[in-house]
Amino acid sequence: MIFVDTSAWFALLYEKAAERPEAAATFAEIERGRYGTPVTTDYVLDETFTLLRLRVGLDPVSRLAGLLGRSPSIRQVRVGEAVFEESLKLMLSRPDKKWSFTDCTSFVIMRETHMTHAFSWDHNFVEAGFKIVPDARR
Repeated sequence: MIFVDTSAWFALLYEKAAERPEAAATFAEIERGRYGTPVTTDYVLDETFTLLRLRVGLDPVSRLAGLLGRSPSIRQVRVGEAVFEESLKLMLSRPDKKWSFTDCTSFVIMRETHMTHAFSWDHNFVEAGFKIVPDARR
């Protein structure tokens, strides 16, 4: 499994994103089965829909909603009460990190499901002990 973060969705759907070519190539690899099942959460999607709406407009929001509806392989996880509580504990236990609450929910879900890789440009995943794909910081 590979976790798909907001920065990856944004790069895929914002046609002027500098990362778009690399995001498209990476997503194509993921669709071919590299890294296993792509996983995202309702919190990441909330963040992505809002970011796209505010910065780009409704068209990419509609395209992402369509992609999610059509894809038999993208797994969407809902953040429940236990993950919410664990994420808050994680955030409060790491005052040295500027992780968003959405990041913390992602980290908790990744740990619970033994994921090691995130499709993301967010270095916070590396800080939390995960590998990011593609890693442009090599």
